[in-house]
Amino acid sequence: MTRIHDLGGSPDAGPIDKDQHEVQDWEKLADAVTVILDKKGVKTTDEHRRAIESLEGEQYKELGYYERWIAATELLLVEKDILTREEIDEKAVELEESWR
Repeated sequence: MTRIHDLGGSPDAGPIDKDQHEVQDWEKLADAVTVILDKKGVKTTDEHRRAIESLEGEQYKELGYYERWIAATELLLVEKDILTREEIDEKAVELEESWR
């Protein structure tokens, strides 16, 4: 069964965008959080991959590479009862307000 992330060989997948872009600070932060959670034993690379691949069709398509990492990290933190969605949402609002 083919899932949304499995585009290899799909005739309607279109070309791969190989354009490089300057890595933004939030992308570096997403990468750093992922590395730290691995090193602390909170998650594994395989768990993170599974969480990314579990994102629903349109959500997966609409998110960029590091946005998928963030969504998967949130999913894992909630699954493991480390944080609740409400706690994550509250902190996101707090951080957004402090960056204005």
